[in-house]
Amino acid sequence: MYGDYLRREFKCSGVVVLPVIHVIDFEQTRRNIDVVIDEGAPGCFLINHDFGIDEFLPIIKKVRRNYPTLWFGVNFLAVSAARAVPILEDLQEVHDCDVDAYWADNARIDESAKLEDQFEAAETEEIRVSSEWQGLYFGGVAFKKQREVDFEDLSRAAELAANYLDIVVTSGEATGTAAPIDKIKRIRLGSNQTAVALASGVTPENIDCYRDQIDATLVATGINYPGDFYNIDPLRLRMLLEAAREPSRSSDRSDRDHRWYVQLMAPRSRSEEYAWLDPSSAYINAKSFATIVDDLVEPFSPLSVDLVAGIDAAGFILAGGLAMRLDKGVLTMRKGGKTPVAFDVVPMINYSGKTQELEMRKPAFTPGTRVLIVDQWIETGGTMNAAIQLVERQGGIVAGIAAICVEENDATKLMRSKYTLSSCILPGTDLQEQCNRQTLDSFANFDPKLYMSDDRFNE
Repeated sequence: MYGDYLRREFKCSGVVVLPVIHVIDFEQTRRNIDVVIDEGAPGCFLINHDFGIDEFLPIIKKVRRNYPTLWFGVNFLAVSAARAVPILEDLQEVHDCDVDAYWADNARIDESAKLEDQFEAAETEEIRVSSEWQGLYFGGVAFKKQREVDFEDLSRAAELAANYLDIVVTSGEATGTAAPIDKIKRIRLGSNQTAVALASGVTPENIDCYRDQIDATLVATGINYPGDFYNIDPLRLRMLLEAAREPSRSSDRSDRDHRWYVQLMAPRSRSEEYAWLDPSSAYINAKSFATIVDDLVEPFSPLSVDLVAGIDAAGFILAGGLAMRLDKGVLTMRKGGKTPVAFDVVPMINYSGKTQELEMRKPAFTPGTRVLIVDQWIETGGTMNAAIQLVERQGGIVAGIAAICVEENDATKLMRSKYTLSSCILPGTDLQEQCNRQTLDSFANFDPKLYMSDDRFNE
């Protein structure tokens, strides 16, 4: 199995979770390390995000003195492994301070060159081999915006990196931004038997999306307190550790990945001013509706959501179903002019191009409440973005988004990168392509009798 040696190193199964601490001083570092240890994470990384190496080294030494058995690695921000290894060797040989791993954001791989022409990576390898420091080398490939790598070259870059790294590390395009799963799949393909780690953008809510493709995650913002760059939330870390240890649910979903209930969704039979798809026909059948709710709720847990919000009007139905599954309350977001109490309002342009308003009662929740927003589908993103604004205006946190169908465009791509987005139509499938074209193959043989009277769905 990929990364077995990494799991043996940490004596754990599933995805290895290594919290990342953005260091301010020793006391802040100590508090966060105590959280890491108390919650059972196998180790952590320390990064000098706000100061230079000279100020960082005394903190590293003090950490080792106070935690002699702790597994920890370091990242000297923007410093290559070639420069870092001699420093780590000095810490080990002169100061009796062992550092277990080094993480460089840029592994200096040139995917346009042959293996024998990887001069910078080869230089780093020579330095490592000749050094007394023999810790693990985590090296960045297509990492954030260190150096852009074309999508077609991702596998090639990972294949080259596997010759020099112990762990290939990649990420989303920015801090806290989730990486596209297609990117991770290409990195996985190229890395061969070398372990793959994903840094930044991983959360307790989306770890299941990556589980089959990664061996470890280096995570900070996904487990920190909301809006806090420097301190780990024990609950968030616990949630991530529990989710990472669970066996992959993808094998359990094989019978459902084709989304059989889509054939029960009705095509438009009125004029083009109406939506092209009517998912509500699939709600009539009890088995179909229950399975839709199961699929939409899957990335979320009762620990990650405090409240479920449904958008007027079809979103109310789905939000009620998800709220019942999560054992949470449900909040209605109304179209303009329908809210009978004090409210916040945001203008929006809906899927048909009409200007409308979306309203939410005021107050709806206390600041810090984690809200899952639900609608029937997302086409242009105008309505959903209005809902997001309403939640954030009252100090809420968007815990995720759920919809039957999410059409693929620049607006929804940005939405997927920022939030955990659950949809019945899975990205990368034939059904997704059909939705992008705004027509389903099942329309040709659509029969209302399927959802009204066919008992095989209710067996």
